[in-house]
Amino acid sequence: MKRTLIACLMPLIVNCAHASGLSVNERLALLEKKLEENSKELEETKAELNRYKHNNMDRNINKTEHIYAAGTNDIKQGNTINILDDNGSQTIAAVSPGTERQMTLKDISDYVKNDIGFTYSGYLRSGWGASSHGSPREYAVGSLGRFGNEYSSWFDLQFKQRVYDKDGKTAHAVVMLDGNVGQSYGTGWFDKDSENLLQFSDIYLTTKGFLNFAPEADFWVGKHNLPKYEIQMLDWKSHRTDSGAGIGIENWKVGPGKLNVALVREDLDAHPVGYPDTTADGRIQVNTNTIDIRYKELPLWNDATLEIFGRYSMANKSDSYKREEDTGSYYSVKDAWHTGAILRQSLKGGGYEEFTVQAADNSLASGFALISNANPTFGTGNDYYGSHSYGKAIRLISQGEFYPSNDTVLAHALVYSFGNDIYSYDTGPHTDFESTRAVVRPAYIWDKYNQTGVELGWFRQKNENGIGSFDEEGYKATLYHAFKVDTSILQSRPEIRFYMTYIRSEENQISEFTFQDQKKDQLAIGTQAEVWW
Repeated sequence: MKRTLIACLMPLIVNCAHASGLSVNERLALLEKKLEENSKELEETKAELNRYKHNNMDRNINKTEHIYAAGTNDIKQGNTINILDDNGSQTIAAVSPGTERQMTLKDISDYVKNDIGFTYSGYLRSGWGASSHGSPREYAVGSLGRFGNEYSSWFDLQFKQRVYDKDGKTAHAVVMLDGNVGQSYGTGWFDKDSENLLQFSDIYLTTKGFLNFAPEADFWVGKHNLPKYEIQMLDWKSHRTDSGAGIGIENWKVGPGKLNVALVREDLDAHPVGYPDTTADGRIQVNTNTIDIRYKELPLWNDATLEIFGRYSMANKSDSYKREEDTGSYYSVKDAWHTGAILRQSLKGGGYEEFTVQAADNSLASGFALISNANPTFGTGNDYYGSHSYGKAIRLISQGEFYPSNDTVLAHALVYSFGNDIYSYDTGPHTDFESTRAVVRPAYIWDKYNQTGVELGWFRQKNENGIGSFDEEGYKATLYHAFKVDTSILQSRPEIRFYMTYIRSEENQISEFTFQDQKKDQLAIGTQAEVWW
């Protein structure tokens, strides 16, 4: 290359030599030296350009978290993939010809999650509070409402991993960990006898596409149960079935609606007659099983659906326990049923209403009479006791929220229940009861991120049995301001609340509850955070 360049420049060199007085050899030596310098500078420039390209590529890869995976199919199809970030659009693959498509970082994140097949979701609430009489105490949360009336930290953590996905069939392993962390002490070691509790509420495998008669349904096996229906403002479930282990089908398309069916096991510790008033333990494990059936999403009119549900819980007793029952030394574990219907109505402009009517007998009816934690459960925790006498109870529930105007929102929970000849965990056997609970929470919407409101709660319950009549009544007023991420009271989280609450127990003959210093009332202030993800 040098010889060719020299040959081309030779006439010019000769002319320059005559003009300057330098010889041809001198001029040629000078030109070769200059050419070597230019060649060296060119190589250095090319090396610098390569380093720049390499560094820029590394930045793109790190910035998009291996973003090439998100566009694999598009690249094969010859599309141009654009990634949008805070600084605008950045092209990461340009293969022509093709149709241009834009992907956000969220799209890529969702793709990666789907490709990995792992999801992590959960819930938590926690906060700080102090009262006018020492440590603040909760009172009748299930009747007066939750705002300014919760002093524990609860959490749920769910881990879900896809383990198979082929030929229209999928399988996921699911583990749910939940528990309670006390807000009183600095240490939080988990212990069943303390305020710090931990459990694995779900451990199961769920599949789709393996049932030929219901390919769209979710079929699961393990420790799991059908969804629990929560009265959110009162923190208890209108319908639930706890599970030690089970098998179930969900979202099975049958007719105009969907069918959910589950068979679950929930053994209970049965106790001798006299428990819990006697110190004798002597508990005996009794195997129990529950069939839970629900027909849901039955269309009615515009934005309205109906669900019908029923469960039947039965004991599978050993011969030795039957003998204990026959002698009258242990309580008889009786079968129980629970049935009802739920009407759900979505409202124009946002919000919803949910109306529930339900009935139960025996131990499931006993849950209706609880002032707090009024869950329809076969036992109380892991325990079964009480002289259940085939009594029955009925409960009517209305809950939801709506927007009276553009800058106001109101949530509510209203419950009326009554029962005859049930066993009450508070007042004993052959109890008749009647209960009314009302909680409303109106709020002013400053903007999407700020609300100021009040939660007003009142309840009254009367229990009557052969011994006498027992009354319980209380009310609560909570003033609060909340930092939010949307206007909905019941359906938007995260949320941080600052509150001041006054609670008073007018009558306490059922629960015999008092605040600190044997007071009938309590004034508390605090803050609470709540989030699900």
